[in-house]
Amino acid sequence: MESTEQERKVKPALLGIKIAIVFFTALAILVFAAYIVISQNVQDMLIDNTLNLFSSMVEQGVTTIEYELQVGKKDAADMAEAFSISNRDDKTVTFPTVDSDPNIIRMVYVTNDDVTVTDEQHLDIRERADIVEAFSGKTSVYGPYFNEDNEYVICYSAPVVQDGKVAGVLSIEKDGYYFCSLIQEIQFMGTGESYIINEEGTDIAVSNQNHIEWVDERYNAEKILNTKDDPVTRSVFELEQKGLKGEKGTGNYYWNNGLCYLAYAPIPSEGWVLLAGVREEELVSMTQSALYSSIIKSPIFNICIVVFLMLTGIIVYWIASSFKKTVAINKELKIIANYDPLTGTLNRNSFHTAMDTLSNEQNSSLACIYIDANGLHEINNHLGHQAGDNMLRTVVEVLRRVFSPENVYRIGGDEFVVFCRNQKEQEVYHKSELARKNLKEQGYEISIGIEWRDSNIDIKNMVNMAEESMNLDKQRYYQSNGKERQIRALNQKLEKMVLEKQDADAFLAVLSPIFKGVYFVDLGTDTVRHIFIPPYFAEMLEEAGDVFSKALTLYAEQIVAGGFRREFKKFCDLAYVKKQLDMDNTPELTYPKTDGSFMKLRILKFKIYTDQCRETLWIFSEIEGQI
Repeated sequence: MESTEQERKVKPALLGIKIAIVFFTALAILVFAAYIVISQNVQDMLIDNTLNLFSSMVEQGVTTIEYELQVGKKDAADMAEAFSISNRDDKTVTFPTVDSDPNIIRMVYVTNDDVTVTDEQHLDIRERADIVEAFSGKTSVYGPYFNEDNEYVICYSAPVVQDGKVAGVLSIEKDGYYFCSLIQEIQFMGTGESYIINEEGTDIAVSNQNHIEWVDERYNAEKILNTKDDPVTRSVFELEQKGLKGEKGTGNYYWNNGLCYLAYAPIPSEGWVLLAGVREEELVSMTQSALYSSIIKSPIFNICIVVFLMLTGIIVYWIASSFKKTVAINKELKIIANYDPLTGTLNRNSFHTAMDTLSNEQNSSLACIYIDANGLHEINNHLGHQAGDNMLRTVVEVLRRVFSPENVYRIGGDEFVVFCRNQKEQEVYHKSELARKNLKEQGYEISIGIEWRDSNIDIKNMVNMAEESMNLDKQRYYQSNGKERQIRALNQKLEKMVLEKQDADAFLAVLSPIFKGVYFVDLGTDTVRHIFIPPYFAEMLEEAGDVFSKALTLYAEQIVAGGFRREFKKFCDLAYVKKQLDMDNTPELTYPKTDGSFMKLRILKFKIYTDQCRETLWIFSEIEGQI
């Protein structure tokens, strides 16, 4: 009886233990299965996203390297322009002063007869390819390469022009290892790294300093294959060759018993290729370590369930946050890849994508509008690149407002394209002229070419036809505005002298025979900055307390002939002047002075003419003859 009672007590305990064992076993199997499934799915998704991220990183790296090459060439061209050679018989060479740049090793000046070096090295580089090309009038790049002194350098060479002829070549030699630092950030986890090869397939830069010997020993996959065939080297070589052919993409190969992924993209200006790689095991370990370490920390049943649920939530949150970050990074990289950083509109990459999309669409009609910003080169030269950038931003702002932001593309320095789907031809022409009018009101001119079709829609042909129409419109613009542009060139010369802060002596020597008074006047504050001021007007300005309109009234009463004072005093009312300028008129007046000579007053908007600062340029010039 006692034994039976004891069995009754033991059986439930044994059953509970069996249930617990089954439950823990099922939980363990569930956790293990979830671990396998989740880790595998996460691994696959991370690999896909990482490859996309890697491709975008490589393309951004190409942009960075291209920018560095263009800056180096521009610096060389600017220094060559500032280069000085003495007119004495000894032809003394004066190298341009350079702001501290730790990457510059030396400067070399090369003529047909001699080579001059800043650090007195004995170099004869007259037969080097970049020197030969520079003698033909082109700025070029050579290297990176190891020179005669085993220095790893990259050379930017530009022609030195004197009297319209190439007198020599200025070559700027910089540290070639600098390109290694440019690509250091293009890597992933512990084993990821990137490198650059030149057009011959030789390594010229690496992101991992532990592999700098690839550069120092001129590693070249093709040359290695010529001596010994190796499957790994051949796989890498085939991917490198795709990049050298101008292709971009990703591939994989096996190395040290592991799968490696390699992304590649060409660097077009020099025929180089940027490549970046990562080992698959790094991606796998990232998920496995997190899941495994979480599961093994649960010693008892209840805690195991809680931890399991918490870990499930944490893993889901971690995956979601990782995807969210990846999406954010991809979104940012997409913006970099598809949008113009200066104007914020769609760039040339997006333009080509749109052409492919439009080629596969069925639209009732399609219009291609090709636009060129007239005078950008002149604005950059005379008023500075900031003024040119402002022009481009204004053009884009108007085009995006008149059309729609998703249809406006900047495809070149001053060229834009707009696509209009399913719009009537008359509506397209109306919008184009509206954009032209709005820009003209802001002081800018554009040339427009339009190709509209409702059948035989061939997008590439339409773009070409629109470009031809734009060129004809641009030709007509410059033919009809020749004289006006000559007058504007004189004013721009004056503005350039002011912006470059040349002294009054230079101004008097060049322009005083034409101009008798030149002032910058802010219509909003009635203040003046004088560039050239005759003594009598300086006294009037002092008497008027530096209030320009009052000084101008004194000038009218004392200097202007009596019959013209009333007309002249209109210009003393700055509100009248502002109204004329806002109507895009150019206020001007020809009048006689009391001494019998004749003057012409002309008022122009200066480059800073906004609601906050209405700065104008007042030019008083002496003319011959009489009214």
